[in-house]
Amino acid sequence: MISEIWNSMVESPGESLFYGMAILACCYTLLAIFCLRRFPRAAAAAARKSPGVSILKPLYGDEEGLFENLASFCRQNYAGPVQILFGVHDADDSAAAVARKIVIALRAGQLAGAPAGLTAELVVDGAQHGANGKVSNLINLSRHIEHSILVLADSDICVAPDYLTRLMAALEAPGVGLVTCLYRGIPKKGLWSRLGAMGVDYGFLPNAVTGVALKMAHPCIGATIAMRRSTFDAIGGFGVIKDQLADDYALGAAVRDLGLKVALADFAVGHAHGEGSLIELWRQDMRWARTIRSLDPLGYLGLAVSFPLAWALLAMIAGDYDPAGVLLIFAALLCRLTLQSEVDHRFTGRSHAIWLSPVRDLLSFAIFVASYIPGRVHWRGHDFALAEGGAMTPVEAEETEAEAA
Repeated sequence: MISEIWNSMVESPGESLFYGMAILACCYTLLAIFCLRRFPRAAAAAARKSPGVSILKPLYGDEEGLFENLASFCRQNYAGPVQILFGVHDADDSAAAVARKIVIALRAGQLAGAPAGLTAELVVDGAQHGANGKVSNLINLSRHIEHSILVLADSDICVAPDYLTRLMAALEAPGVGLVTCLYRGIPKKGLWSRLGAMGVDYGFLPNAVTGVALKMAHPCIGATIAMRRSTFDAIGGFGVIKDQLADDYALGAAVRDLGLKVALADFAVGHAHGEGSLIELWRQDMRWARTIRSLDPLGYLGLAVSFPLAWALLAMIAGDYDPAGVLLIFAALLCRLTLQSEVDHRFTGRSHAIWLSPVRDLLSFAIFVASYIPGRVHWRGHDFALAEGGAMTPVEAEETEAEAA
């Protein structure tokens, strides 16, 4: 009976493929909803101790919402001493002016919500140590670390006042060498930044949660990385990841190689999105896509099942708009909208315009397909060639080597 129904629905191998992928993707979406509902709820866990913490913030350019992002790390209700190190390569970098403003406000006691025991410093150091400029910045900052706990967080991250307290509680768990966090999107500009945030909320978040629940993913995310200074020294410092585009992933792998766990915190931090055009959004998402594909080709291919709407649309077109294809479109939309509602309830506390949902889903599918076309990644104004395993080479250096040969 089932085979007869299937044969009546599809008439060609291509049509069969699209129908099969659409149905499989709908099933995966339902699984992701189940995993989201089972993901641990954020608990107000308190750390037994409050060791000194050094927060490293590598900066480059005055990003949208940078002042508030950085200031959120200063507004912590943590009981122990906190040192914040802002780092730039160039004193004329526009991010340096924002960091100076925060440092001056802290010293004058004029930054609301900042505790008295917190100190901040701007480090200007132009030394380059590898292809990854962010890691070079971190290496320069590491010379100024004062405390026994290191916390790294990207410049576009915004956190709540209990951020450090929750991190320390997670780091105290037996066998844990590093704690990392999921992140949710916060749009800062207009349509394109909203689509960027939706890609994080409804693509990255549910896929990461599902991967962790199935024990198929072991994330270490630059949105937050917390570790002890002793662990940092044991892996050899930041020098071991100086040429890696996915420096966060490489750092987690180095910690796991020591026999320690990389723990995922039970809360998500905010990730500011300031994309002002389709080109900016495309480059950002393409960089993420190609990086993930270079690190885990098989796992990345598996993400094909996370696009039910795109597969259903292809099935409907291939089936000449027959009723089964139209019904599959509605099923895919229902699955995706239910998933988005669950993400909003669990992580974001807000929702995006419903009409943007299919736009974001189809854009994500287009990026997934395009990521298999050979090309470069664009990051912070520069193009890089990406090798298998995540190592990157500036295109300028690659072209120079080719000319010399």
